[in-house]
Amino acid sequence: CAAMERRIIVSGGDELREFLPPGMAPGRRIRLEGAGALCTSGGQLFCACDWGDMIWRLDGRMLVPTALFAGGPGICQLCVSCGGGRLYALCADADSLLMLDACSGAPMMINRVGVNPCAMALDETGNVLAVAGGECGEAVLLSAHTLSVVRRLSMPGMVYAVALRAGTVYALSLNESLGSTLTTVAPGGVRQTLNLAGMPGMLMLRPGTLLCATHEHLYEVAPGGERILSAREAAGRAGRILFCGRNMLLCDRLGEAVFSLGLSSGRWRLLCESARDMTE
Repeated sequence: CAAMERRIIVSGGDELREFLPPGMAPGRRIRLEGAGALCTSGGQLFCACDWGDMIWRLDGRMLVPTALFAGGPGICQLCVSCGGGRLYALCADADSLLMLDACSGAPMMINRVGVNPCAMALDETGNVLAVAGGECGEAVLLSAHTLSVVRRLSMPGMVYAVALRAGTVYALSLNESLGSTLTTVAPGGVRQTLNLAGMPGMLMLRPGTLLCATHEHLYEVAPGGERILSAREAAGRAGRILFCGRNMLLCDRLGEAVFSLGLSSGRWRLLCESARDMTE
């Protein structure tokens, strides 16, 4: 949709806040104790809350709660299946991935994934889910329908982020020099590694490139993972990035703040503090 129709929702500080592009003027804000991980689907907003290890479902336009689901301890990320029927909650404190009915909130499946898992990503088909296994040093591939483990890929260190595209697995892990190693595993099993400065942040697939965020750095990497296409300084360590018109929004989950970058000016500015996640 056009930039004027888009809305950015930020969680943190026991509330949800709305920002309106293109100028990011503040909009609605509601009190929501322990508000953390966010995702959206079909006009609905899901928000994980530390309070009671619960997940709120809200009307995405009005930010009005419509349901409350039982979740799990330490939910670090939420995502919804391609059809919108299943809600996935990655529970870092329980080393588990939980699948819920997105409408009723009924638990459908749970499986253990890694040790303090950090992130997850669906492939473009919606059939495979990858989990950054955290301290176990693995990227874990699961069936998005049953949560059964399809494959475990060993990585060179603690895995912070994963991405999937056309059968290729990308994983961002911490290396011995306290920098980041991007590991690319092609469908045939061939591996490519690339060392990057800064501790690992997140991965984001872009048309023709892969965006790798580390502490104070943003890299665009070739799809094969063999070389850096461009690099720029970043504000903090990105846990989430959104593109909105000529602006890039970066949620620094370590420093709990959202920054905005004008892609033409190249200057970062602070949008808000007490931020744990953001979505649109």
